[in-house]
Amino acid sequence: ASLFGVAALGIGSTAAAEAQAFFRSPPTKVSIHTPASNENQRNRTTLSVQVPHNAGNALKEVVLFQISGTEAWDWGRRKPQLYRGAYGLHQRGQVGLAMASLSESGRKLTIRLNPAIEPGQQVNLIFRGITPEAQIYMWTTRFVPAGTNPLVSVGPTLRQHVYRSDTFH
Repeated sequence: ASLFGVAALGIGSTAAAEAQAFFRSPPTKVSIHTPASNENQRNRTTLSVQVPHNAGNALKEVVLFQISGTEAWDWGRRKPQLYRGAYGLHQRGQVGLAMASLSESGRKLTIRLNPAIEPGQQVNLIFRGITPEAQIYMWTTRFVPAGTNPLVSVGPTLRQHVYRSDTFH
């Protein structure tokens, strides 16, 4: 009877493991671009994420946690624009392919991608806001694969410098 119980446990845990979505190779090529790096300027912040060819799963969600900076980054009030391919300063994106939500503190940004970004593609997300006060801003990144019961992957830390406007006068 105990052998049967062990075999039954093995079958149950195998089925549970198969039902969990995960990245075989999670995204690690992630960057943040802000052409206006002086404080209090209108800005176009672009987040670029490359999903590896061997990821094993599509990218469904990106989460940024701001870990430095006394002021929360201003991601703007408009819905983000999305385009695929290499980053370009003057690229335009489509609205409605990504939904962004901010935590109450403004330090956690969650971006849901619809449809999910397939392996081998790069996604660029454009946000329009105001550059906050001068200092160094950093975020941790997390990536959520498409599928049931997803296993979140931790990505690299992003860093952005913002300078005082009067520094150059």
